[in-house]
Amino acid sequence: MQEFPHGDVLDLPWQTELCCASPPAQLHHGREGEDEGSAGSRRAPSDLGHPHTPQCLFRNSTSTLIPPQETDPSGATCWDILCRVDETWENVICDLKHRATSSDNSTPGSVTICLQRLVSQPDRVVNTTHGTDSMDCVGKDSITCSIVIFAVSSIVVVTANVSNTTAGPLMILIVPPRLDKPSPPVNLAHTQTAEGELVLSWSNPQPHASPVPLSYEVRYITSHNTSNPNWKHVEVTGDQWVSLTGLRAGLTYIVQIHSHHPALPHLWSEWSQPYHIYLEDVTYLPERVVASLGDSVTVYCVFNDRRVNASAAVWFLNLDRLPQSQYTAVNDRVSKITVQPSEQRLYDILRCCQPSGEKYSCNYRYATIYIKDPVIDISCVTNGDLDSMTCRWNNIQTKINFLSRVADLSCDVMEEAEEEVGGPVGVVRQAVCVSSRSREVKSCTLQPIRVTSCYKLWMEAKTDNGTRSHPVYITPMDHVKPHPPSGLEAVSMPSGVLRLAWVPPELPLYDMQYQVRYALSTGRAHPFWQVLATQAESWAEVPEPDVCRVYNVQVRCMHINSSGTWSDWSRSLYTTPHNSRAPDQGPDFWRVFQEDPARNQTNVTLLFKHFPIVVPTYCVEGLVVQHQASGGIVTEERIGLVSSYRFEWREDFHSVTVKAQNSQGYSTRNINMTLERHPKRQCVRSFCVSRVNSSCVVLSWSLQPNSSIPCSLVVEWSGQNHQNRQGQTTVGRERWTRVPPTDQVLYLHGDFYGSEEYVFILYPVFADGEGEPVYTKGFRGADAGPAAYMLLMIIAFLSIVLFVTLVISQNQETWRKGVRGGRERGERER
Repeated sequence: MQEFPHGDVLDLPWQTELCCASPPAQLHHGREGEDEGSAGSRRAPSDLGHPHTPQCLFRNSTSTLIPPQETDPSGATCWDILCRVDETWENVICDLKHRATSSDNSTPGSVTICLQRLVSQPDRVVNTTHGTDSMDCVGKDSITCSIVIFAVSSIVVVTANVSNTTAGPLMILIVPPRLDKPSPPVNLAHTQTAEGELVLSWSNPQPHASPVPLSYEVRYITSHNTSNPNWKHVEVTGDQWVSLTGLRAGLTYIVQIHSHHPALPHLWSEWSQPYHIYLEDVTYLPERVVASLGDSVTVYCVFNDRRVNASAAVWFLNLDRLPQSQYTAVNDRVSKITVQPSEQRLYDILRCCQPSGEKYSCNYRYATIYIKDPVIDISCVTNGDLDSMTCRWNNIQTKINFLSRVADLSCDVMEEAEEEVGGPVGVVRQAVCVSSRSREVKSCTLQPIRVTSCYKLWMEAKTDNGTRSHPVYITPMDHVKPHPPSGLEAVSMPSGVLRLAWVPPELPLYDMQYQVRYALSTGRAHPFWQVLATQAESWAEVPEPDVCRVYNVQVRCMHINSSGTWSDWSRSLYTTPHNSRAPDQGPDFWRVFQEDPARNQTNVTLLFKHFPIVVPTYCVEGLVVQHQASGGIVTEERIGLVSSYRFEWREDFHSVTVKAQNSQGYSTRNINMTLERHPKRQCVRSFCVSRVNSSCVVLSWSLQPNSSIPCSLVVEWSGQNHQNRQGQTTVGRERWTRVPPTDQVLYLHGDFYGSEEYVFILYPVFADGEGEPVYTKGFRGADAGPAAYMLLMIIAFLSIVLFVTLVISQNQETWRKGVRGGRERGERER
């Protein structure tokens, strides 16, 4: 601070009061007719030094020139005075205005303000001025007086003289460095506090342009009100932040700020660029955080929708609901939770939701916890050509990168080298990754590869912090999935086994172990496989329990030391039954009728029963159905080894023959069935049934005397839901068996419940067609056991009587022959 001989030094702007102890008289020596308006009149410069003690003084100032006896303001005449620098920083302007009070009835006298500019020399004490300029301004009620200043640092001495008083007081004012119009604030940003308060902050484009803090004005409005703006204003002094209240969720607000220097309250900056704030329904604090395993992380959820109460919030971690003991409500708008990061994920997702009936309503926003060094299980498979390696992991997440490095070292040596150098070893390898529709990375492939080198693999989050998983070290040669064996062959051996042989894959060049599986070829999507034990030989023998069945056989391989993974199963080999001759006979079969009156036809379903093959010298590979209608035309249709076959019958006469077939030919002994619509002959006299127990019934019958003997008899039976008319039982419920014509008793084994009603039908079958069937019903209610046992006893007794009769007859015949022979020998002897 420079020193001046006249008193204290103050900075502009300066505001005070000029008060005189007694009301001064009207100035008599003033220039008559001179304008005493607001702008004042100017006269030539005058001398400044007055040695008299002033009766007027500047109040509310710290000048040492003011006497200690302060003038009583109640009996004084006072003027308000304000000195400032104008907007262009070229003039110092002082405004003086009389301030009348209720006790002041005097007429103010003439007042003279003298402004004198002093140019100071820097860095030295100045006792005199170099080149002085001054301006005197005279007036009564109000005066505006100005003086031009230099661009360099200036000093202005202010003197006020009132008529009929001694010399007035003197004040020295320093013109501060020029203050330009400030630039608008920049870097507008907003945050929310843990209590839910929204804080707007900003900064100045020239932070050191002003040594004193600026004053600011903030205005904001919703975006849909810009056509008829009704801005809300907030004034801020000194700080560069403000709390905005009353904002509503779901709306976009436009915010602007401008500023001014305290010395230039009228000179505002331009408004800042519009800053948009969209207040989400939910805000997370922090929205992103990085944590280590075992850390406790606290996250706040702010509900900006004031209709929602935070006490009802429910938190979810990675779609799993968290227990209520982990979170609490800070206030009506804020819920707080503390969790620990997952161990096998690169990041966790936190959401706070509101109950909505039996479900939960969740905003699309969430908080992310990025985890340092998690353990993610990365597994890799090298293909059979040893030119690529595909890696997968158990952590399906978006926003992740798969990274790798390779070094021509063993993995143990590579890990040790990284510890020694304290950084990565090897070169970076790029991988081609495959993503799903939801952008989840499924797998990444490295190609080409060095099969004996070590690869360091890890996952990294796509964030600025670059959190990464714990690395995995892999040698491709230890993780090979070879191609499956090829050239699979099968030969049926006389010993009843199937001998298999195959060709190992060309790569990799090491010993393999193999596994064989086989299953009956049933046409099912998932066969019932039987798997043999692993073996080192490239051949195997499979037991073949049924040489006439077709088997599906496959083989796979892997490294003999069990490193790597199994190959895919080879292509299926379907075995061929061994046939040395054609089948002996065709299958036994029966028919089921279903009438179709609308089409005037009968639908016939044939049900097949295959004869067992005693000596496996041939197999039945299919059936051939031969039809012959009334006109004598014969047609054939090949079908597989099926259990039923259906055709339409329209004519009066239809003959059906079913033959068995294999690669060697057709069967020669076949069953023929003749279908006719004419009335059938009757040959059965009686037919009855008795229930022995729940698994056996006894059927017995007798034929008409002197009737034709049928070729065979067919017994058909069904349980509930049967239909009483001939041949119209439900196919799925119908069962049948064929018996010789000489039999009169049949033991049927199966499930026969006393609470159900069963229908039994006996069909006599002749060479030219069927005879009239006979029906009988059995059980429902009382058990027929005693009657069945009585029938069995009668049958047993009659059998014994018949057996004894035959024995006696045989003995009598033998005796007669003996007697006759004795007589003949006696006669010859005579």
